[in-house]
Amino acid sequence: MIQTTQKTANVTAAVVDDVVAGRLAPGDRVPSVRALADRIGCSPGTAARAYGRLRVAGVIAGVPKARAVVTPDAVARALAMRARVGTLCLSGSDDPALDLLLRSIGPAVERADGGRGSVAGLGLLAQGGADAAAVHLRDLRTGRSNDTFARMALGGRPATLVHLWSREQGIVVLKGNPLGVREPADLAGRALAWRRPGTGSRLLLARALRAAGVHPQPEGEVCDSHLGVAVAVATGAADAGVAVRSAAETVDADFIPLEWEDFELAVEPGSMALLGPLIDVLAASSTQDRLAGLSGYDLRRSGELRVAA
Repeated sequence: MIQTTQKTANVTAAVVDDVVAGRLAPGDRVPSVRALADRIGCSPGTAARAYGRLRVAGVIAGVPKARAVVTPDAVARALAMRARVGTLCLSGSDDPALDLLLRSIGPAVERADGGRGSVAGLGLLAQGGADAAAVHLRDLRTGRSNDTFARMALGGRPATLVHLWSREQGIVVLKGNPLGVREPADLAGRALAWRRPGTGSRLLLARALRAAGVHPQPEGEVCDSHLGVAVAVATGAADAGVAVRSAAETVDADFIPLEWEDFELAVEPGSMALLGPLIDVLAASSTQDRLAGLSGYDLRRSGELRVAA
């Protein structure tokens, strides 16, 4: 897998060179996946993953499996890609503790422009547009967290999962809980703050409501983060929403626990070398102390690695 990842990087660099040198100009159609593979001497899958990275970086535009074109500002974006060689590109879920961790790491890790949310993040990983995706998805058939979905995203190829922490999600309500919410069934008829489609927290809320026999009201406030959900509740824009405990405490709201979940990074084994700075900072005692200051996190397995079962 390390060889496959390096080949993808080499093919990506070759197209970047063509753009910077003017052999591919803005508005030009790029070669088909098969034509690029034949020219470089790689597999079509490697060429497709390289194009996925270039789409995410904004060097080319177009939907997968269709001929893409070079974007108007491709040269600037290609030069920026060159400058980021060796940087881990991370897609996937939002989390307050992850924000803290990334601030501590600095430029060694950058968030992908797209692929926000567990589902979208895995999609970007599958396209080769990210090196890793932050995920928190439970497979109800097996009871396992993340394994099935990480393996599926990589087409059945081995996927490494890095355990960052477990975290507590629950229902956020106003301080004092004036509506008397105790469980998902009490959310019937309430105005809810929802995360965007493709996020694990949205799926958790939908599953909890369905299990309680509740049909949600027409979608109200749509939020980009856990803090956004908590703020929507605290300002009265919504009656309740699902978020992590630390977000509720940030706005001094009440919190009704729903479940603990594993928050992990899904990574192709070949990209593991890029995770070095993140693993090192995660293991540092100063980082662990700061993360421990956030409520609703269990750090006992932080840094554990496994191959998705």
